[in-house]
Amino acid sequence: MRGIVRSVSGDVLVLAIAACSPAANPAPIATPELDVPSLEGGAAEPEAAGGVRFGRMKPTIGARWRGLVRAASTAADPQGGMQRSEYVSVYTVEVLGTNGPAPSQVRIVFEKNVHRYQGVDKPTVIDGRTYILDTTAPADDPARSPVRAGSGAAPSAEEMERVLDVLPDIGTRTQIDQVLPDATMAIGEARNELAGAILRVLHPRAWTLNEGSAVLARTEGDDAVFAVSLDATGSNGLRMVVKGEAKVRLRDAWLKQIALDGSYDLADGSRSEAGTFTLRRTVTDL
Repeated sequence: MRGIVRSVSGDVLVLAIAACSPAANPAPIATPELDVPSLEGGAAEPEAAGGVRFGRMKPTIGARWRGLVRAASTAADPQGGMQRSEYVSVYTVEVLGTNGPAPSQVRIVFEKNVHRYQGVDKPTVIDGRTYILDTTAPADDPARSPVRAGSGAAPSAEEMERVLDVLPDIGTRTQIDQVLPDATMAIGEARNELAGAILRVLHPRAWTLNEGSAVLARTEGDDAVFAVSLDATGSNGLRMVVKGEAKVRLRDAWLKQIALDGSYDLADGSRSEAGTFTLRRTVTDL
């Protein structure tokens, strides 16, 4: 999650999120170029009596995936009407090197990375750019950044921060993978640690989990679907309360989709009316 900023045209608090890594219908969001599948899908596959088990697979050099992230928030404008802010990110990732259970070097291409306010796009500093993330740099080499531009040049501090926020787990097993059990899970079983891992996907630094839950609700084909709720406070004094679903691939504990809906407000509850928040995130193999 890429933080929360105050609109320059009013005092409304606007949510802007940037997060992506490999992986309920809200009010329509004006981004027709993105085809983000719903998690509501067809009927669930019959569950085996013994429940489900998550596999683990090592990454392979050359593997590629595409991420789509779309977040939107609305709040009442003190002058009347509604203010709407969106964040849209479209990116592709290619694995260039591996380190045991995790990619150690990747190329990420941001096809689109914009903030949208009242329908007007404002590209971020990483929009349309390519970066290499390399976690094999010696820890005692301060001159060697883990992020560099596709041209080989050193990126700005803001670029580095945004890229690392998108892929915070490169070089290590994802927290989604770490919190899911090796043993069989039964339908209806809770794994509340997953809520915190999903919050990290939304943004690895900005939020503190107040309360969260994740329950294995059903299976759909080769995926497990968790019912998720998050109550979190941001470092900027906002609180969000959302719920929805997360879809995790059974064969490799890979987070494929997140769909969350809810509200955000000042943490002290002093606003007269809370704003609304919607997030859709999908990752697809290429």
